[in-house]
Amino acid sequence: MEFNSPQNQPTVARISEAAIRQNFLLFRNHCGPSVKICPAVKANAYGHGVSIVAPVLAKAGADMFCVANTLEAQELETVSQGVDILVFTPIQAGLPEKALLTEAVEAGYHLTIADMSGAEALVETASKSTAKALVHIKVDTGMGRMGTMPQCALELVKFVSSQNGLQLQGLYTHFASADEEDPAFTLEQLRCFNQFLQAATKIVKDIPLIHAANSAAALRFAESRFNMVRPGLSIYGYQPSRALGDLEAVGKLRPTLRLESRLVLVKDLPEGHSCGYGRTFRASRKTKIGIVPIGYSDGYDRAYSNRAVMSVAGGTAPVIGRVSMDQTILDLTDLPQAQRGDVVTVISEKRHEPNSVEALAELVNTIPYEVTCRLGRRITRQSVSDF
Repeated sequence: MEFNSPQNQPTVARISEAAIRQNFLLFRNHCGPSVKICPAVKANAYGHGVSIVAPVLAKAGADMFCVANTLEAQELETVSQGVDILVFTPIQAGLPEKALLTEAVEAGYHLTIADMSGAEALVETASKSTAKALVHIKVDTGMGRMGTMPQCALELVKFVSSQNGLQLQGLYTHFASADEEDPAFTLEQLRCFNQFLQAATKIVKDIPLIHAANSAAALRFAESRFNMVRPGLSIYGYQPSRALGDLEAVGKLRPTLRLESRLVLVKDLPEGHSCGYGRTFRASRKTKIGIVPIGYSDGYDRAYSNRAVMSVAGGTAPVIGRVSMDQTILDLTDLPQAQRGDVVTVISEKRHEPNSVEALAELVNTIPYEVTCRLGRRITRQSVSDF
């Protein structure tokens, strides 16, 4: 039996294939048959395990996958079942190194450029390859991060379309606030992108892929879908923000992850005894405690100390004391039936539970993305048909 198999690990993230499929098909139905679906599976599928998530999405009909960089693309390729891969991080002169860039071109990855140096690097690489470099140009319409300004993007369109070794496959942008209640800035970005597209299509008439929408935009703004959308967080069943809570489609999303561990020690502490580093918890009564072998090294945030809860023995147990690197302490005093070896639900797949992804994010004033993306490599990911 392998050391890292679920049977040998006390802490396991169980990933529901049925929930992944349901969320994907929700986008397919919501966006319509003319819109391609390109799920974001970067950052190890937002912490859920790309080797589990990608095959399920491929079988469900994903048209393309998107990842952060070429190294992620190489990892994904082994489990993508032939689905095309888009790399978000723009190619730059010298990045990635020439050998890796050559491999990316020859593998047929769709590669992003956002300046002339990246375009020229692809020309040089493609000139030494039998394959054409498949290019997407990213336009900065207001995100102020990766991407080039619209006028410079038009120059890139002209350049790419003039090069035999390059093949323009897509134009795209990214919204800065599509998940916020006020839609004004998103609509302004959309206006800017449409204006750019009008000019770009005068240079190149047939551009296969036009895409802009993340989860929130795809769900909220039909006009942002063009012919492909890039859902990320919502593929995994989580709400990008409370601003989307009233949308019917959001209510149908199913969280795909349940994080389980076990009580590895249960014992009684006398009244007045303290727990954990800094002695931030002191027992006001005789207290039964349980130790869960998960800590901030595994992505269970230290900020949950004395604030979060976990589910065990048919009830909820407060986290007491400071979360350590490898261990967290629970107060089991009101759960007398709890005993060593019991399963502990660290993160619940039930959205309205106090230890759901959304609840834990809200508890420490962060976003659901961070809760799942932080889950560490010591945690085994296990595919299950459903919860």
